[in-house]
Amino acid sequence: MLISMLFCNQVETDTGGESMSVETLKIKNMLLTSANKIISNVENLTKLDCELGDGDHGTTMEKIAKALMTEVDAWNEETDLKEALEALNDTLEDISGGSAAPLFGSFVCGMADTADPRQDTESFIKTILLGAYEEFFDTSGAKPGGKSMMDAIYPATEVIRNAEKINQEVLNQAAKAAREGSDATSDMLGKYGRARYIGDRAIGHTDPGSVSFALFYEGLAEGYAL
Repeated sequence: MLISMLFCNQVETDTGGESMSVETLKIKNMLLTSANKIISNVENLTKLDCELGDGDHGTTMEKIAKALMTEVDAWNEETDLKEALEALNDTLEDISGGSAAPLFGSFVCGMADTADPRQDTESFIKTILLGAYEEFFDTSGAKPGGKSMMDAIYPATEVIRNAEKINQEVLNQAAKAAREGSDATSDMLGKYGRARYIGDRAIGHTDPGSVSFALFYEGLAEGYAL
């Protein structure tokens, strides 16, 4: 169940003893909403992957989203978010199913590695999402324009990177950028995964991995509003 009440973890900074807060349950809502959106679209993700790959993307993302929901649903206002994201990363490492599992896992690994509970909520969100991008890029080597997850991740990340402060408008813009980037893959030739073997036949088909991440960023924006 999504929790709309927000609580704060109070921590001390290294300098000056000034109290800062991370709204733990806001982060929880964001991730749970993303997972719910992915689960609600498993059938479409499977259909898209049948057009370009071996049809397992939907079921793999369902496994990932359900594992995410199980882990994150247990978070409360006293949860240490760095430890919690590290635990989530450990859980996702055990999921099998094509390339989606390790790639999504690398994204979460980047979130866990850069998470700093001493930050305020908006700074925390920006830090973990930028960290997620860096780890994903290091793992995949993918670049925009190759008909892959990166076509949704990169434009969303650029919106977040260039934002002076994270707020609802910025997250909405990031989600919009991710969706537009995903939609644009329909006109691309595949450079990664199975799509790179089918040449011109990839044209006209949207990359399922990019759709998964468009759903993920849309869920972050919707969950932030709760």
